[in-house]
Amino acid sequence: MIYHKNKMIKVLLCLICLAAAVKLNIADVLEEYEAKNIIDDEIYFHCRGMFVEEADNAYMISDFFDKAGNSILKEEIEYKAESFEIVKYELEDYRTGRKEIVTGKNNEYILQYKRNFDSSFKEKSIKKDGSILHGSSLPIFIIKKLDVLNNGQKISFRLLVPLRPTTERFQLKQIGMKKVNGRECYEIKMEASSWIARKLVAPMYFYIYTEKPNRLIMYKGRLLPTDGKGNPLDGIITFSYSAS
Repeated sequence: MIYHKNKMIKVLLCLICLAAAVKLNIADVLEEYEAKNIIDDEIYFHCRGMFVEEADNAYMISDFFDKAGNSILKEEIEYKAESFEIVKYELEDYRTGRKEIVTGKNNEYILQYKRNFDSSFKEKSIKKDGSILHGSSLPIFIIKKLDVLNNGQKISFRLLVPLRPTTERFQLKQIGMKKVNGRECYEIKMEASSWIARKLVAPMYFYIYTEKPNRLIMYKGRLLPTDGKGNPLDGIITFSYSAS
């Protein structure tokens, strides 16, 4: 797999500029990660990204590549580190023209979205009411809530779905332990809150290392990239990390 090195240089420069702009203490948390999106035992997409967190804000950027190493999708999010309140989220799929923008303003989120090159932007506002999360920040949210989940408690929240555009109610629960790559992991199940929705929406699973620092090492469920025609895909994502 050949990655575009100039693309990653742009990512690094973007993060450096961001850090300077908001005066982040990069020494707090700065991690690079890679991910393989696997469908039917075949690697369909690769992902490279970086995560930065300090006392008040967190920022993550991810770039997805196809089998040939072409950049196909970019996702970035900024949110408040403790409350997970979204400051800004952007997604762009270079193949289909799909775009999503979420902006936090006062007591509401402004959702702007388009499905493909042929469609125009639509907009909708959603009131900030209770715990509302975006899927890109879910792994960090789960890791920060491990003590609650490991005590047998469920965590309920609303998930933003910009393309629909709406929020859907989900819940998280620790359902046991599982070994991944020979290492013990907590198995966290995410499913729709209502039994009716559970018949329509397949559950998702997050596997978090029990060792410190706890990290997401594998995920099973709906993938972020679609196929080239915009159809949803399900599979497995495996993660690897390099400290920076």
